[in-house]
Amino acid sequence: TMLDILTEMEKKGLLGKDNLSMLKSLCEKINISLWNSIEDGLNLFGQEEMLITEEERGNTGGSGGHLVSSVAPYLPGNFNDSSQLLEAYKMTSRPCGVCLILNNHNFAKAREGVLEHKHMKDRNGTDVDAAALRNVFSKLHFRVEEYRDLTAEEIRKTVNIFRSEDHEDKDCFVCCILSHGKKGSIYGVDGQEVPIRELTTSFTVQNCNSLAGKPKVFFIQACQGDAFHEGVTIETDSGEQDSSVERDARFQLDCIPAEADFLLGMATLQDYVSYRSPREGTWYIQALCQHLEYSCPRGEDVLTILTAVNQEVSRKSCERDAKKQMPQPSFTLRKRLIFPVN
Repeated sequence: TMLDILTEMEKKGLLGKDNLSMLKSLCEKINISLWNSIEDGLNLFGQEEMLITEEERGNTGGSGGHLVSSVAPYLPGNFNDSSQLLEAYKMTSRPCGVCLILNNHNFAKAREGVLEHKHMKDRNGTDVDAAALRNVFSKLHFRVEEYRDLTAEEIRKTVNIFRSEDHEDKDCFVCCILSHGKKGSIYGVDGQEVPIRELTTSFTVQNCNSLAGKPKVFFIQACQGDAFHEGVTIETDSGEQDSSVERDARFQLDCIPAEADFLLGMATLQDYVSYRSPREGTWYIQALCQHLEYSCPRGEDVLTILTAVNQEVSRKSCERDAKKQMPQPSFTLRKRLIFPVN
């Protein structure tokens, strides 16, 4: 438990009444209120210590553990009660689950069939993203299924196939959507719309009971509007000479169902653009795959990984005008989600 760790720190001379700098530094990085709680306990401990004689201390066999054991009653519950540590989702099935990739690249049908979409471009670079997703989720023991260039009706039919599949012996479901769209919807390659909420709610308990209590994860690569993040470049990013803006997809955070066990990872904030390189893929999906591959073997949970993705993408700048991008996850997860490697 955390209490054991603190006791060992005190025994090794890393923690004491006059040596609290390391403990304070750690607490401030986690949560400043944690340090405030401990400080209150230390103040009470200081008052009580006046009643403890040197002889009584000697009878304990030394000072090791004296500070920690005296302050322990004032520590937050999760410090001295391991039962309160956040539980993780079960992820031991093999395969762990399905990773469905909906990868729309060629929008010629949309340009031909819908007048308002005559300027809708093909999504060059999306295959680089799809390859990265296939690679990383295969390593994470998912059965990867990729579908390319689907019309709106084909998207519905494909999602319905996986909604109807029996996931009883699986632990998780992942869906990655790479497409154009507009507010609250994605486009099929024919220019017709499919509401994001229609796709996510297909996997609620009512519609897919075999995924009840299991994490349902959606990663959506697209813009959410036409606005630009202005920023000052802190460090130069090279190789983005041919970045293109995914302007025409706008998504809302209310696309995630209200019930538990959903995670929606959005490439950017509502109303803002996201960026895609025709050669290197999108900022968001590439950062996501790199961090999953690096951090999952270390046992880090997905929300911690998505925070690191936020940091990396927010540091990037588009070409010379220092335009920025900020991803945003939203979730109703009840436990830690840790993708297994072994």
